[in-house]
Parts: sequence; C-alpha cells; structure tokens
Amino acid sequence: MEFKSILYADTNPEINKIAPAFFQDLQLDYLLGLIERSAKDYDIRQYYYSFPGSVDLIKYRQNVFSDLSNVQLKTAIKTFCLTMQKSRAALDLCNQSEGAVQSASFYIEAADLYWHAVTSFLNDLSECSLSADGFTLLVKHLEKHIHDLREAGFEQAILSANDFFASKRFKLHIDNEYVTITEAADEENNEEDSDKDADLSTSRNYLKDLASLLSFGAEEEDFTVNDIFPNILEPSYMESVLMNTLMKNNKALFKDIRSFQSKFPDYQSKLILNFEKEVQFYISFIEFKEKTQALGYPFCTANISDTGCFSGSDVYDLALVWKNSSSDYNVVSNNFKYNGSASFFVVTGPNQGGKTTFARSLGQAVYFSMMGLYTNASSISLPLFNGIMTHFEAEEVLQSNSGKLKEELNRLAPMMKQEKRNSFVILNELFTTATTHDALIMGRKVMEHFLSRDCYGIYVTHIQELAEETDSIISLVAQLEDGSNHKRTFRMINAKAQGYGYSDYLVSEFNLNYEDIIRRLS
Repeated sequence: MEFKSILYADTNPEINKIAPAFFQDLQLDYLLGLIERSAKDYDIRQYYYSFPGSVDLIKYRQNVFSDLSNVQLKTAIKTFCLTMQKSRAALDLCNQSEGAVQSASFYIEAADLYWHAVTSFLNDLSECSLSADGFTLLVKHLEKHIHDLREAGFEQAILSANDFFASKRFKLHIDNEYVTITEAADEENNEEDSDKDADLSTSRNYLKDLASLLSFGAEEEDFTVNDIFPNILEPSYMESVLMNTLMKNNKALFKDIRSFQSKFPDYQSKLILNFEKEVQFYISFIEFKEKTQALGYPFCTANISDTGCFSGSDVYDLALVWKNSSSDYNVVSNNFKYNGSASFFVVTGPNQGGKTTFARSLGQAVYFSMMGLYTNASSISLPLFNGIMTHFEAEEVLQSNSGKLKEELNRLAPMMKQEKRNSFVILNELFTTATTHDALIMGRKVMEHFLSRDCYGIYVTHIQELAEETDSIISLVAQLEDGSNHKRTFRMINAKAQGYGYSDYLVSEFNLNYEDIIRRLS
C-alpha cells in the first residue's frame, strides 16, 4: 500500500463542507472552536464533519495518535510545518513579483525552503520509533520523492544558486557626493583592506547611518551586504543597482536562474502538501486533549467491537468542562452499559438533575470514538455507528404559525425517513406539549422505529411509563441525595423510574403544600 493520506489512508471519502445537524445539539461547534485554536493558519473544520465510516480507518487514525504520543515526533512535525509555511510565503511573493529576476529569486528561495523541509523531516522521522501505517508509508513516500528530485538535478540547481549568491560581495566607496558600488573580487573577500581611504575615516558616522537605513550590518567603515535580493515586492534603487551589476557580469548564470522555474514547475508533492494540512487534525486535538487533562479529566482510546457491546466509564460533558474551566465547578462523570444488542436508555428524574448533560456527554463520546479521536471517558467500548441523530428541545418559533408539537414532528420526520441503520439516536424531552397519553404512545412508536433499524439511543423524558424495562429498554434515573434538601448528584443509575417522589422538594421550595395554599386563600 502506498501513502495517500494521513487521515483517510487509501480511501477516497466524500468530505462534507457543512457541519452535521447534531453538531449544535451536542455543542460540538463550541468544542471545535477550542480545538482549532491550535491549528492557527490551517482550516481543519471540514475534517471534523465526516465520519471515517469503517473500523479499519478508525484504527488507522488511532495508531497515528499512538505514535504522536512521542514528543520527538510531534516536534519534528511542527518544525516541518513551520518551514513549509515559510516556503509557501516565498512562493506567494514570487507570484506577486513583477520583475523577472526578483520573481525567480523568490521561487528559488521557496524551493530551497521546501527542500530543507522534506529532507530534514525525513531525517527526523528516521530517529523516531514509528509503528502506525500512516507514518511508515509517509517515510517511504518521502524517500522516493527526495530521490526523484535529486535524480532530476533539483538539489544541485539549488546549491549552485545558493553558492553564487553567497559568494557575491560589494564595496561601497563614498567620495563627496558620490557612492560608488563595485563587485569585490574573490581574493578581496578574504583579506582585510589595510590601506583605507582617509575620507572614509572621517565619514564613520555617516556610514553607520547609511548602513542602518539600508538595513545592512556595519562594522566601523566597512560593511558587508549579505542578502543581495530584496525581501519586499518593490526593490529600492540600491537593490536595483546591485541586481543590474550582477546581471551584467553573470549573464549565463542569471539565465539559468530565470529558467529554474520552468525546469522545476511541479517540484512539490501534492501528497506532502496534503499531509501538512491533514496532520493538523491530530496535532490540534492532542493539544486540546492535554489542556483538558490538565483540568483533571481523562481521555481514552475507544475499543470498536462488532459484538454489540456498548459500555463506558467516567464519561463527561466536554463542553460543560470548558465552560466552567475558570471556576472551581466539578463536572460529574457517569458510567453506563447497554444490553448486548440495539437498545435505548430512557432517562427520568428531577429537573436540572443532569439528564440532558448525560445525554450530551454520551453523544460526544460516540462522535469522538467514531472519528478515531481520543474519547471523553476513562474507558469505552462500542459498536461501529453509521451516524448520529439528535432531537433536542427547541424554542417555539412564533413566526412559523404552527404549535410546538408540529415543529417537533417536522424536525423528527427527516430523522425517521432516513434509511440509515446502526445509528446512535438522542431524543431529549419530546412531545412536552402533548397530553401524557399521546406523548406516551408517540414516544413508544418513535423508539420502536429506531430499534427496528438496529439503532442504539437515549431518550430523556418525564413520562415514567416510557421507562418500563423490556429487552430493549433500560431505565436510568437521575439521583438525589438522601435527606430533606434532595440535592441533585447528577449521577445516573440503573433503576426503576421513581414516580414523583422528588416533587416534594419542589412543592416545599415554592410554598405549594396544602397549608401554604390554604393560608394564601384565606
């Protein structure tokens, strides 16, 4: 197998350009905003919009992450990307330059930086212990690419140009109102001038000021021009004179310099350029992971199984962690375990007891696992899902001229019409405006529909009857502490729905017990 992509191995997936519908419900758009901060000059969003779609590709990514736990490798990649950015900047200047020689010089500079980037990167990779297919195949591609460029004379052409520029020296002689520029002979470059002009000795300050203005290095009366080509698009008069002097005295060589671009128009490997962009997917997430772990929360590598096993330990809501990262708030994690086949958690319990947060954390864990990323849990095993579908409670839109129930059904319909199987489904507070009887019937129908398509899911509801356990329904209850204050623990446990016992606390808190009502009425 040849190297094609560090993200997609040898597959050719369709990459979505638009965020999936579930991104907002699971607050993944917020998390992606945090992740991409580390990518800076790279656009990595589109890489997060499409699932790999196979266990092999998920494991391919997991193995790449495993190799990247080596700090030496991560540092080598960052150094490579930084040099590639410099090369690309020089190439941009080449395309913007109007002068032929100036444009050619930028092109050579870009090529030189590219050559340094790929050869140094290959050397760095050879010193790292690599086991992931993505990196071992990349090494082979780099070896072949570098060999082919050498065979074409690419390296020698760059060395010749660099040697020429490095050997050039100029002498500036100031006599009254005139500044004379002459190209120094080779022997003059290697010996000091013992017989300095007396006029120059009296112009020391002027020379230093001139050197400062021209950005040249100066030492007493003599100074050396090291960079004969400009680093800006519009050369100064001094720089134009220098280039004209060189062109007159080195016509053949300048002809070769101008022909470098036509000789090597496609020296860059598209696969290497693509690697530079795709590897940011890994680097940025690793740095996000390290920051999250510093806050005290674990990550793990998901175990993707075809046995139907779906369980996890210490799963937590990543978005909630970061929204409270500047406070002492501790986000509660939960354990869970599904039956060995497609089934639904039906979660009941008090308001603000953590039900929606648990549903969101589980959705995030499925998403990160299916992407081949580290997962927000201490351990997780799950089957391969073909997608994620979510339906969270939304504000009623007054301009729609339809009630909230109809809006919910309109949003639910596309989910139920999809032919996808093996998806993970999250239903949060459905049919809250319907009667309890109608909501119960519709809720059961919806779960039966998704279960018939081998979907796992979670249904957050206040309707106790929906939590009646079957082979496919598992009841989870948000817990309260024992005692009169009924403090929420945000823990979900396998238990039978507990009726309305927790409502006593709400009745007492808002003075709605019998005695309070009678007192107010009288």
